[in-house]
Amino acid sequence: MAALCCATPILGIALGAIGLSALATKVDYVLIPVLVASLGLVGIGLYRRKVSTPAVIDCCETDKNTGKFKS
Repeated sequence: MAALCCATPILGIALGAIGLSALATKVDYVLIPVLVASLGLVGIGLYRRKVSTPAVIDCCETDKNTGKFKS
């Protein structure tokens, strides 16, 4: 919600400065879906980071039973 409160006045000033203040009435229809999509991407990224396994296997890792290096 803070993004909506901060971005709307900035967009109003910016659009007014370049002569496109008529578009400011439609900005709210775009901000909410963009906010939801951004939060969704953040959630997916955090979920994938939590679930993912490390891609790098230690090259010097040994088998606990035999004591030999794993390949």
